Amino acid sequence: MRAIVFSRSADTSEIISLLDTLRIDVVKEYVQKKEAHPTSYLGPGKLEEISDEVKRADPDFVVVNDQLKPSQHHFLEMKFQKECMDRTGVILRIFSEHAHTPEAIAQVQLARLRYEQPFLREWIHKAKSGERPGFLAGGAYATDVYYEHAKTHIRRIEARLEELSRKREVKRSRRHEEGFTLVSLAGYTNAGKSALMNALCGSEVEVSSQLFSSLSTTTRRVRGVRGKVLAIDTVGFIRDLPTDLVDAFKSTLEEVFFADLILLAFDASEDDRTIRRKLETSMDVLMPRMGEGQVLVVGTKVDRVSEDRMDEVDALIRPVIGSMDVVMTSSASGHGLETLRERISDVQGHTYGLDAILPLTDASFSLLSRLHNVAEVSHRVEEGQLRAELWCSPSEADKVRGWLLAAGARVVSDGERKGGRRSNRPMETKGPP
Repeated sequence: MRAIVFSRSADTSEIISLLDTLRIDVVKEYVQKKEAHPTSYLGPGKLEEISDEVKRADPDFVVVNDQLKPSQHHFLEMKFQKECMDRTGVILRIFSEHAHTPEAIAQVQLARLRYEQPFLREWIHKAKSGERPGFLAGGAYATDVYYEHAKTHIRRIEARLEELSRKREVKRSRRHEEGFTLVSLAGYTNAGKSALMNALCGSEVEVSSQLFSSLSTTTRRVRGVRGKVLAIDTVGFIRDLPTDLVDAFKSTLEEVFFADLILLAFDASEDDRTIRRKLETSMDVLMPRMGEGQVLVVGTKVDRVSEDRMDEVDALIRPVIGSMDVVMTSSASGHGLETLRERISDVQGHTYGLDAILPLTDASFSLLSRLHNVAEVSHRVEEGQLRAELWCSPSEADKVRGWLLAAGARVVSDGERKGGRRSNRPMETKGPP
């Protein structure tokens, strides 16, 4: 399929990448930097100038690298007799192709129906005023009926997504009760989130150079980290995403906002201007809902850049991210992944350690199994006894100690970690002799 692109910005690389994801070739680009015409988007003089050239190109689509008003959309379709898509329409078409789970499909349907409503109203208005009707190749009657059907369908999908959101909240609460730490991967589309998740979790989440290859949330357990940590891969961000589209994916984005830690990924191998623009877009989405302490910025694909360039990138992004910490990583080479795992471990807050000796009984093993919900637990059998090492948050320490003593254990040492390691100071033996 072929398309021509109208744009008021000379930077058309992103819209071309979006169209490439749809396997649509751009045969011609027209750039007009002055303000968009209220009716025709491009000025009448410009349209007249390029009209014959567009007819010779005979594209399948007219694509506008901007958000069109309904009147502009109607005018361009009538002018060129080709299907017209603005930037939002292109993104929605990609979402439709990449949505596979029932929830993602419902979210895309909701976003599309909300997006189409203003255009439907415009086509109905034109039909009643005697102009040529027929949105999506239908007649005036079909357009009117479709509009009413769309309103009913929107209400039905909203109710279904609200129910799914409630179930997701219950699932999140249950995970926290079971002692899981939740880490969300967020960032601009194609920033390397899925590859990073595969590297951290040993999973096989789809990795693609195409934009928006991941629409549904994917959850995997992080490997190489003591404790129970789940990583959640989420839909990528993109600039100028309309509010309706963000709202449609509210339940998916909740996984970002309610995580214990957000890994905000950006592609460190891109040029300065692109890095800053994409990070600014991501921060605009995150910061109204998040505090700085919950975000760790992660540069990806650093196997493609030099050490000096890494330092330059760090300095480049400081005005955007402020005092947030940055970890440079490469999913391909493994650079920085251990540092990232250490930072994830720190989020669990398991800074209080207890060493205990328990009787070698089924009840002791049952207790250790229960303690996994609130602590990191390791144990070994030695001289006919069960020796356990436990790490928990300081707020849980009294409860853990109480459970151990009630089970007949001796707590031989406990204390808070200092400088990244437990102080290991011996304590007075507590509990039964």
